[in-house]
Amino acid sequence: MPLLSRLAGLRRNLFTRPRVERDLDDELRAYLDLLTEQKRAAGMDAAEARRAARIELGGLEQVKEEVRQVRTGRMLEELLQDLRYGIRTLRTHPAFTIVAVLALALGIGANTAMFSVAYGILLRPLPYAGADRVAVVYMRFFPRDFAFGTMCMRDYLMWKENNRAFEEPSLFTNPRMDVGGNAGVPEQVQGASVTAGFFPTLGVRPLIGRTFAAGEDQPAAGSLTVLGESIWRRRFGGSPAVLGATILVNGAPSTVIGVMPGEFQFPRRETEVWTNLRLNPPTRYGPWFYRGVARLKPGVTLRQAQAETNNIGLRMMQQNSYYKRLTLPVLGLRDALLGTTLRPAILVLAGAVGLVLLIAVVNVANLMLARATVRQREMALRLSLGAGRGRLVRQLLTESVLLAVMGGAAGLALAWGGISLIRAWNPGDLPLIDSVRLDGGALGFTVLVSMLTGVLFGLAPALASARTDLHSTIKEGGRGGAASQARGRTRAALVVSEIAVSLTLLVGAGLLLRSFVNLQAVTGGFATPPRQILTMRFSPGSAKYKDARAGLALYDEVLRRARGVPGVETAALTDSLPPDRQGDADSFGMEGQTLAPGDINPIVTAATVSPDYFQALGIPLVKGRSFTVHDTPESAKVAIVSEGFARRFYPNQEAVGKRIRESGPGMGNDWMEIVGVVGNVKYLGLTVDTDPAYYMPFAQIYDRRMFLAVRTSGDAARLAAALRRDIQAIDPAGTLAQVGTMEQALALSVSQPRFDTMLLVLFAGIALLLAAIGIYGLIAYSVAQRTHEIGVRMALGAAQADVVRMVVRQGAWLAAIGIGLGLGGAFALTRLLKTMLFGIGVTDPLTFLAAPLGLMLVVLLATFLPAFRATRISPVVALRYE
Repeated sequence: MPLLSRLAGLRRNLFTRPRVERDLDDELRAYLDLLTEQKRAAGMDAAEARRAARIELGGLEQVKEEVRQVRTGRMLEELLQDLRYGIRTLRTHPAFTIVAVLALALGIGANTAMFSVAYGILLRPLPYAGADRVAVVYMRFFPRDFAFGTMCMRDYLMWKENNRAFEEPSLFTNPRMDVGGNAGVPEQVQGASVTAGFFPTLGVRPLIGRTFAAGEDQPAAGSLTVLGESIWRRRFGGSPAVLGATILVNGAPSTVIGVMPGEFQFPRRETEVWTNLRLNPPTRYGPWFYRGVARLKPGVTLRQAQAETNNIGLRMMQQNSYYKRLTLPVLGLRDALLGTTLRPAILVLAGAVGLVLLIAVVNVANLMLARATVRQREMALRLSLGAGRGRLVRQLLTESVLLAVMGGAAGLALAWGGISLIRAWNPGDLPLIDSVRLDGGALGFTVLVSMLTGVLFGLAPALASARTDLHSTIKEGGRGGAASQARGRTRAALVVSEIAVSLTLLVGAGLLLRSFVNLQAVTGGFATPPRQILTMRFSPGSAKYKDARAGLALYDEVLRRARGVPGVETAALTDSLPPDRQGDADSFGMEGQTLAPGDINPIVTAATVSPDYFQALGIPLVKGRSFTVHDTPESAKVAIVSEGFARRFYPNQEAVGKRIRESGPGMGNDWMEIVGVVGNVKYLGLTVDTDPAYYMPFAQIYDRRMFLAVRTSGDAARLAAALRRDIQAIDPAGTLAQVGTMEQALALSVSQPRFDTMLLVLFAGIALLLAAIGIYGLIAYSVAQRTHEIGVRMALGAAQADVVRMVVRQGAWLAAIGIGLGLGGAFALTRLLKTMLFGIGVTDPLTFLAAPLGLMLVVLLATFLPAFRATRISPVVALRYE
């Protein structure tokens, strides 16, 4: 059994080496004694016989080495020797080792963390059966013109009737829901109303119970609820007895039939309740609340499905002239979860962190080249004593890989901390964040990157050392010479590349930073300081508040109590809040306006507010009057419009006194007289152009669920508990949700741009630090190598300022070349940031001017310290140098 014999020999040679060496020594001595006896038997005396035997054997140590070369496991044994020698070498140079390991740890750690984010969000299989075959169907049309907008019930039924590409199309909408009942305090959670085919389409089985059966989305079906695992454990203690229990959902009884596992997070990550959406026959077009989800039929591609839905969109436009330029966009499930901006942002950040690793590798390669110059004499001596060049390359590569492994281990710790921070903080409100973790794939990535970086930064110095000229190196003592000059040019080229890559990252970070500053400067349209505005969403608990009279009385008491809390200056109600909480959007009719058949005005924000809303938020009244307590259900219907609305729809005329009305298809609403014009407010996000809006008084357009907005004299967050307590005392069954300051809402609205900017600025900062270290190391080494030259210059009369200029000029030239190359790369690569910028172009002159100047300043600062040290060189000492 040769294999077993070889394995046994390998084990013996590796783990019982002293014994193997003793056996070899005994065997050779026995053989030498045998040869000696044979020579003596042939007539030689003892001394002559011993000498002849030694000559014939060839020398004990040489024979031992020959035996070791063919011994099983020799390569592994040599590798262990190289590892032991490498560890000793690195331990004797702790400063070099620490700097190299830290540089690699930053690069490898950042790349491992970014790999985990990118893999978890973009590549990790979704927890849905055949997720790559599931698609979400949207609707886009003018005048709404939302790229991934919603459809109405009538649109869904037409899509379903003409569908050939998908299996059973399903419908869903994702409103917030009030959950109450006997278990726990009422609360408001993210919910979804879905048709019967929703869960089978996604292919996830419930944890307990069942999901909706066929027919349970029909008008006659009862109200049914499927809970998420989180709310099941939080409110019901994880008890199976919840099945069949009746709870209150939006004030109406509903029967719990199942519980979904925690990893089921669709349509939104925070969804906790799913109710059956009953398909009541539509009597009109609208409201547009729904999106579709369906599984592709076997053999059908997304492209084919998109072509079919486009044709269905054409039929929809033929049946309803209200629709213009209608399409039904189809997105794969992952793209639907991620949105349109997250994937390119992650890819840009992944590229940036790759550049950081490249700079780290270049930095360590520079350090290795410097060490190679110092170790020239050592390498020459080893070569002269018989070491092969290949053996030297392997030894030096082993040291490099050792450094990389140490850097990888430290980087893994940094990556673990970074991923834990990202998961806990989730600063960009990232979807699929639960899929981001440090697992076997990330560990494998770290090992691979560590090995590759070890070879990359170690190969050139190892080959350079192996090509050492023995004669000149030993003669010169390892100083100067053509080899040192060649290494100096290589190191300079590496530093130039560091500077170029760093500038590219600096320009990208500068663009994102300026973009984020522009975004932060957007006010949202209100003047009250955001930290002085507290908002919360209130839903009455009793069904009696569906009646407008009872509901208005309840909200009057809510406002009275809120105004009575010490520190509250004003309180108001609204169904819409800046910067991105639009409550409703609709078209409208204008008295005296003539439209072509089927045409309507664009859909704009239609907000319902109480009289003090504009005062609470500090929205300026430009013309006319605000709403008052006299605008009641019995009084004449009135409205207020934004400046943008008046400018767009009443150009060159007075908007106050004109009349408008809601004009959704099939709706016959009363005319409302415009009594005032207010400033523009953003309700669709800070990055979106301000949407025209019209406002209606709450008393005339009652809605059961409203936001309470209060303006305070100080930090509004301090009053949250008192307001919550007083309002819940009015209606204990009611729910309060989304409690927070406007400052928090603004911060949340820019969370992803902040996250992108923060990471790219961090990567650019690391790159700049590494580049500064690289240029400092190069200039400091150059000064050390030129000590004799500088001493001669100073002995011949050179002033200290001349020496400083000479040294700084060297760094400045390298920086200038690197900046020139980096600007070219920045012009090319910053095009990838186009979709991530706000209020700034990809070739912003200020950024492209400031980044090179800042980098040049850092380089000059890094160069000045070695230059200053050069002026302290004593000519007497320098002339004795070497």
